[in-house]
Formats: sequence, C-alpha cells, structure tokens
Amino acid sequence: MNVTRRKTLLATGGILTLAGCIDSSDAGGNGNGNETENGDNNDETVEYDVFQLGPSPGRPLWRYGPDTGFISLIESEDSRPWMVDDPTELDGLEEWLDETDFAESNVIYVETIGPNTCYSEIDISDVAIEDGEIVGTAEANDTSGDDEGCGEAETHPSALIRVTGEELPSMATLTVVDGRGDDSDVAADGLLVDPEFLPGTVVPPGDPVPVESLECDEEEFTRHWGPDSEVARGEAEDKDGEATFAMRVHAGQPSGGYDGVTDEESPEFERGDEVTVTMWNVSDEMHGTGNRHKYSLQVLTEDGWQDIRGASSDRAFEYTDEGVVHRPGEGFEWTFRMTEEGVIEDGHYHEDDLEVCPGLPAGRYRFAFHEAGDDPLAGEFDYIG
Repeated sequence: MNVTRRKTLLATGGILTLAGCIDSSDAGGNGNGNETENGDNNDETVEYDVFQLGPSPGRPLWRYGPDTGFISLIESEDSRPWMVDDPTELDGLEEWLDETDFAESNVIYVETIGPNTCYSEIDISDVAIEDGEIVGTAEANDTSGDDEGCGEAETHPSALIRVTGEELPSMATLTVVDGRGDDSDVAADGLLVDPEFLPGTVVPPGDPVPVESLECDEEEFTRHWGPDSEVARGEAEDKDGEATFAMRVHAGQPSGGYDGVTDEESPEFERGDEVTVTMWNVSDEMHGTGNRHKYSLQVLTEDGWQDIRGASSDRAFEYTDEGVVHRPGEGFEWTFRMTEEGVIEDGHYHEDDLEVCPGLPAGRYRFAFHEAGDDPLAGEFDYIG
C-alpha cells in the first residue's frame, strides 16, 4: 500500500489514562535531542525525541492481527492526536505538540503490548533513515521499582516520536518488541488492522438457494427499500481504494463491546438465535458515516434480494440525515434475534412501525448498511429456521 502525506493525525482511538512525560534518558537513544547517523545513502543526521503517553485500557483492534504493535505516521499539524480525549490533561503534551514544526519534523505514534501493569512506557532507539523510510526500534519498558507489585492486567503503552531532519520520507517501519519479548517489523501502512484477521463471517460457504418471492396478505403493506445487487461485501474503500470500514457477522452478543467480539465463525443461525453485526473503522484515519438505522435486512429470493421488513406507513422509510465520525477501531454494532419480533432491532428509529410479513423463511440473509461509502456495506449469513 502506498503511503501518502496525510492531512490528519493518526492513532488507534484508545483512551489514554496516565499522565504523559518527555523521555529524557540517555540509555538506548531515548531522549530529547538524540541524534543518529544514517546509512551511506543519506548524510543527514536525524534528531528525535519521545513523548510517553502511558498505557491505554482495553484491547485495541490491531491486536486481532499478528503484529506486536501498531504505528502511524503523522505529517501534518492540521489535527490534534485524538487517541487522547483531551491533550491538555496530559502534562506537557500540548506544549510538545505546539513545538513540533511539521515543515521539518514527522511524528510517529507507536503502541505495543505490556503483559502486566508495570509496562507503562516504550523505549525508542536506533532511529534512522534507511532505503527511503524512517526506521527504528520500539520496546515495551517495565518501569516498576524493585518493591513494586505489578497487576495482572494486560496493558498497551504508547508514545509519540518526533523525528526531525531534511526531506523526511513519507514511510516508516519500526521493529516493535512487546513486553513478552516478541518482535515484528511494523509498517505505517494506513491500516489499523488488515480486515482478513477480523473475527466473524462475510459470506457463508456454498451457493445459496433462493426462496420464493416474499408475498404479504396485508393490502397496505410496503416492503422496506434496499439494494438490489451492488454492495461492498465485507469491506468498504475510499475514492483512492484504501480500506475504510469492515463488516462481520457474529453469533451471539459480544461481551464488552468491540473488545469482546466472539471468534465464532459459524455463519448459520437457528430460530431464536442472536445475530450481531459489527462494523469497524479499520484504517488509521477518522472516517464518517450516516445514520446507523439506514440498513436493510434481506433474504435472497427468486426475484432477488428482498427486505423481510415493511410497514403500512410511508413514515417507516424516512430517516434523518446526520454525520457520525468514527475513530480507528470504532464503528457501529447491531444486534437482533431471529424471530419475527426480534429482527426489528430494539431502539431502531422505526421499531414501532416496522413488521415482518409473511415470516422468516430459511435461506441466505444479508445485512446491508447504506451509509458507509458509495455502495452499501454488507455481510451475509444463513438462517436454517
């Protein structure tokens, strides 16, 4: 994936809880004003300093991938780092950002894994320019004293690295060493996580058998609108072809929201089973959607995809236009139960108007959200009745 100069600050969306500090130690090249000499292909001296952000709670979405950490390259002052709810609450962060001249500096955000609560910082070393990209090493650091106890909870320490030099490249790769000693080369590739590693189902295996066209005996019943065929299955992209949102179908209700999504891969559901559809922002930039209620719940029939819901009132098909901005790793989640009453999602904008007619036939179903890109974003599952 090509990495271009970005006009937004990038991060993972985690909420940081500890006060930040500027790393000024001499060991390992982790401090203010450190310099490292580049290789033979570049005579420029790279200067860098580090602002420790502390650990963030919860499991970030990048943990579903194989890497030991996540990094993002920040090249513009147009935005502030939104991985922190309020930069003024982290001692020194706002001043550190104000001092950053993006005409001559890039900032790298890095996050990794700590096996316990004593891993609250990241050591940075060996920052240089090699083969047209910024490189270096980031290692989780146990900051506890000899007599300090460490909690068993896993943490995710993070830091900002300000790299200063002439004609800095728009690519970066860090060797990230987590608190367990595992390491991997992590690139700032524009993704928070590759969608292929996300749990859940996009399309069940096998060719679906269409059911008979849905017919309702109610004279004034009008079926809810929806896409006939053109949808983005599983992933949505922006105009440059970069991944923005990913959708997966899961069995059951994930406990703990996005952090607890089940790894259940079965795309089959029986009557009364709970279906959860999750949509994440998988990029390392903020992206927007519209109203979360603008979706279709369809079954494949001999006449094409038809929504199983409808109403006798035209009001049931009207929705407000609004914009919702999603941080990386965030998005929407929908949960419904496979019964005639249960598929009308609790809290839906038109839950008092919509109904199912004639019923729920066994077959291939499709959930399609209309507000995540040019084409509706969809995931499919099988209902076996």
